[in-house]
Amino acid sequence: MRNFCLKDFYLDKKYIIASIITLLCAIICGIVLFKLSNINIYFINFANDYICNVFKFKNGNLIFPHLLSNLFYFYIFFLIGYFTKFKYLTLIIIFFRGIYFSVYATILISLNSLGGITVAVLVFIPSSVFSLIFCYLNIDLCKIINKKYVFVMPLIFALLNMLILLMLINVLFRVVIVIV
Repeated sequence: MRNFCLKDFYLDKKYIIASIITLLCAIICGIVLFKLSNINIYFINFANDYICNVFKFKNGNLIFPHLLSNLFYFYIFFLIGYFTKFKYLTLIIIFFRGIYFSVYATILISLNSLGGITVAVLVFIPSSVFSLIFCYLNIDLCKIINKKYVFVMPLIFALLNMLILLMLINVLFRVVIVIV
């Protein structure tokens, strides 16, 4: 079991604080930019499709793009964390990802009132938060895990995030819909 031994793992508190500050700044910028992005029809169509697919429980239309985007981001974080010593470069990616996250969340919340708020709070925001947590773990764990398994780690995190999204849609969201 030495392959996955995590006794050398420690939380980098400076990086966590920098990530949280960057994410808060990105969320504020995304909320401010919401009025400008509301003009763009792509964002509105994405939000409408997302809400419709969640309410119709069409998992295939949600899971495949979610998995591809997470694989892209996780491998970028992995490459920066594994091959360089500048993990603070990932704050730029966190900033842009936070802007898109906040713009989509505000569009979901403002688009279909109760349906959009329900989808944003129960599905979109938790899956995005788990994705950011996996990005952080991807950076910090890539130096500790055995070299044979380290290149599969972003794929494992992407699959875990996909399973979390499936559970949020098919378990939590269905229970809330049945109750309401």
